[in-house]
Amino acid sequence: MDNFVAKADRAFVEEDYETAIELYSKALGESPNSSTIYEARAHAHIKIEDYLSAVDDAAKAIEIDPSFSKAYLRSGVALFHMDEFEAALTAFLEGSQLDPENKLFKTWIRKCTAEFEDESRGDSNAQPQQTATRSAHTPSAAPGSSSAPAPATTSSTVDLTKPMSPSAVPEFEGKYRHQYYQLQSKVNVDVYAKNISREKVSCQFKESHLTFIIFDVDGNEEYKLDVELYGKINPEASRFEVLKTKIEICMMKADALQWGSLEKSSKVAAPNYSTPGTTAPAKYPSSFAPKAPKDWDKVESEISEMEKKGELEDGDPLNGFFKKIFSQGDEDTRRAMMKSFVESNGTVLSTNWADIGSKKVECTPPDGMEVKKFEI
Repeated sequence: MDNFVAKADRAFVEEDYETAIELYSKALGESPNSSTIYEARAHAHIKIEDYLSAVDDAAKAIEIDPSFSKAYLRSGVALFHMDEFEAALTAFLEGSQLDPENKLFKTWIRKCTAEFEDESRGDSNAQPQQTATRSAHTPSAAPGSSSAPAPATTSSTVDLTKPMSPSAVPEFEGKYRHQYYQLQSKVNVDVYAKNISREKVSCQFKESHLTFIIFDVDGNEEYKLDVELYGKINPEASRFEVLKTKIEICMMKADALQWGSLEKSSKVAAPNYSTPGTTAPAKYPSSFAPKAPKDWDKVESEISEMEKKGELEDGDPLNGFFKKIFSQGDEDTRRAMMKSFVESNGTVLSTNWADIGSKKVECTPPDGMEVKKFEI
């Protein structure tokens, strides 16, 4: 297990998050009751924007260890990105009670509060228009009719390789709409519907088919998404989650192929299952694209250039360079640098928290020097 975790931590530091997830999963196969591994995998899921899986892993970590504050942080962050602000705030508040010194909880609590304020202002401004839209485009069932006609819906595709802008969100006139996006291993479909109970939803997965239905209060079909899928999925590994503002459907691909669309169509070329390995590699969002190896010659050149421009303090390029790393690094990088420097009496400086977080960093003097202990 420790070997898998160490490799996963290394992959995470190198920003190869999907490899990290695979290795954390292998570690969990050997140690299924480890809250720290679930929390680490949740963190990796957040990095690739798989927030639903992150919530699941954080919940398992909390179930195993209810006092694990970092698991509440991961849960809250994932829920926040899913627009589940109330649930996110609850997670942040519970975590802050367990770790009141962690400033990240206070930061995220403020973000949730700001979202509540924006949401309340938006609801008050948009309410008259929303009412008119629904009355105009949501036909009611005729007397004696066995089912109500489904309202108009729209479908859209999100290109994760480009930043999202307000204009990228499609306009729609129906009560419900859906959009999909894909990663290398899965396809996600978001059906936007507010305050729908799980009892009013049906979702069936087949190898090449998705059937999703929302029922009204009388049990009639109010919305139906019946799709012959572009590619094949693994029905047993696929799932859906009912959230406050939407239903998130996660379909695990049977093969790591790039889908040309959500639905199978004569206008879009079918996937080629006969020649694996010839498909183009999946495009990743820029936030988690695999990173190239560090070019240390280039780093040295940048340091020299910074020194010439006077951007480094005290004329010491390394000192300024490390300050830059510390100021721009994440929480674990800063913790690793502080811990290694203090415990080693200034002889070791590490940025890898996964490597030094659970052990003491020994004093390692330069060659030709030795450690001497002084009694005071």
